[in-house]
Amino acid sequence: MLVLAADTGAAAVRSNFRIDQDALVSSVGAVAERVHSPGSALADVVRAYRTAVEQRRTVVLNLPLDVQELPVEAGPVPAVAPFAPVRPGADAVQSLAGLIAAAQRPVFVAGRGGRGAGAELRDLAEASGALLATSAVAAGLFADDPWSLGISGGFATPLAAELISGADLVVGWGCTLNMWTMRHGALIGPDATVVQVDLDADAIGANRPVHLGVLGDVGATAVDVRTELDGPRTGYRTPQVAAGIAERGRWRSEPYEDLTGPGGIDPRTLSIALDDLLPAERTVAVDSGNFMGYPSAYLRVPDEHGYCLTQGFQSIGLGLATAIGAACARPDRLAVAALGDGGALMSAVELETVARLGLPMVVVVYDDRGYGAEVHHFTGDDHTTVAFPDTDIAAIGRGYGFEAVTVNAPTDLDAWRTGWQATARNRSWCTRGSLRTAAPGGWRRPSGATSTGCRVRRR
Repeated sequence: MLVLAADTGAAAVRSNFRIDQDALVSSVGAVAERVHSPGSALADVVRAYRTAVEQRRTVVLNLPLDVQELPVEAGPVPAVAPFAPVRPGADAVQSLAGLIAAAQRPVFVAGRGGRGAGAELRDLAEASGALLATSAVAAGLFADDPWSLGISGGFATPLAAELISGADLVVGWGCTLNMWTMRHGALIGPDATVVQVDLDADAIGANRPVHLGVLGDVGATAVDVRTELDGPRTGYRTPQVAAGIAERGRWRSEPYEDLTGPGGIDPRTLSIALDDLLPAERTVAVDSGNFMGYPSAYLRVPDEHGYCLTQGFQSIGLGLATAIGAACARPDRLAVAALGDGGALMSAVELETVARLGLPMVVVVYDDRGYGAEVHHFTGDDHTTVAFPDTDIAAIGRGYGFEAVTVNAPTDLDAWRTGWQATARNRSWCTRGSLRTAAPGGWRRPSGATSTGCRVRRR
């Protein structure tokens, strides 16, 4: 990503607008670049672009105000040829191919670094007899594959957790296999062989020991390894596993006690109903918080571009802005902003942005009347500062120009369905789900591959 940011001039050392933008950018892990002068402007921009694209970094290009005012001669823009994918070493390819050939129950877990290699990974998985899964940030990469287990980690279905933890070979493709993706290691069996494929040498083994690290582009590595295999193999792709995935491959297939009642709607019931109502071509942007497992686990996405997770720095309140970006970038898809009530109230001003830009969007607020993570992490403590009074979030949405509905029971969605169809799906809707308070789901448990997942209880 390349971010253009104005900056104060070099001589404006006493300006009250002046902050150390380079330090600010570096503090969050991004790269600070600068347009230094009219003569260097083209080279400065190309350098920033190359860093962003070739190193897969967020680059903030600072544009000092005094430089912006200066004339520059127009010149030809140089061709920026992309680098060829980094191919892995031959020994590493043969080693990985040997491990795959010997495995009986291989599982491939693709992360952010594998998002551009879906076809290559599917082809290799078919030859290997491997099941497919993703980290949360790559959700949807294998959405239409019958051997896909969905998201690995806290959002995993009970069946996915069982099959991943039963693997004798786990290969992370552009995936660091961190504590969230592997449930603090609980999804890696005691006798499993672990392999990590990544372009970044520092990422290999960063979160857990690996038996083999392969330095190379995910797509190129998958292609090279495929040439070493005869395939296709059965491996983990047995009729029994196929039947299990068909029957229990999604959270909505898991039985649960619907706790909808006077205190509000069960968040699972709300999420399943929305999944049925919303068009398949959607982009789901999920804010952070105790609620986040429900939209992540129950709302389908069409591909890896259909899911945006705003978990950076464990900060809440970023989901709505992310959904606005997704709506502008992909106007062909309906943007769905899934927010908790805490994050929604923090970012409520952005509702005006949605309405002003005329963006078709559905904002779903999972309202459990508090900062749910704090409520459930600190049981027995004073929750005065993290529990909220009942807030009519639907009325707030209407004030900004949204159509809005509060859902306390499934029948309340009938009004939403009628209004949604009547507006030809080109209006912004705010759907507030008044929830029975959600207890920590599987995504909040530190370990345990057999977690039953989303549960709710009375306040």
